[in-house]
Amino acid sequence: MGLSLRLLLLDGTDCIYRLDIARFDRMRQSPRKHLLPQFAGQRVRSAEVVVELSEGRPVRVLRTTFDMLTFDQTGCLDTNVLSRQQFARFETAHSGLGTDAEGQPNVWDARHVLDDRGGRWVPSTEQLKAIGDAALGKKRISRL
Repeated sequence: MGLSLRLLLLDGTDCIYRLDIARFDRMRQSPRKHLLPQFAGQRVRSAEVVVELSEGRPVRVLRTTFDMLTFDQTGCLDTNVLSRQQFARFETAHSGLGTDAEGQPNVWDARHVLDDRGGRWVPSTEQLKAIGDAALGKKRISRL
């Protein structure tokens, strides 16, 4: 048994594309050198899918997270927005939800909650099935 991480992007018409993790890493490290012009000026839905492998073949989806990726007018990934959203996701999960160490209510900065929510999306049942099928190789998709 093995695991594989798949990054899928959905355009405005729900067409699914696979983006290699290595390419996505290069986009994050040097965004101006690694553009996706087809997504210029858009916020694009993404699904990060962990797939279980058996004898090198995908057999089931273990976990899926859904994010929004923001691209500027040239198709450059906005890494500042991505970083802010990822940090916000961590902060939301570890914020204590408005209580101090003794469990007493306190005042807290909710900006990270709003950033976190702005960086996520919820797929429809049809989109979720299509994402699963694409991640498992049951549906042909284009690679970016």
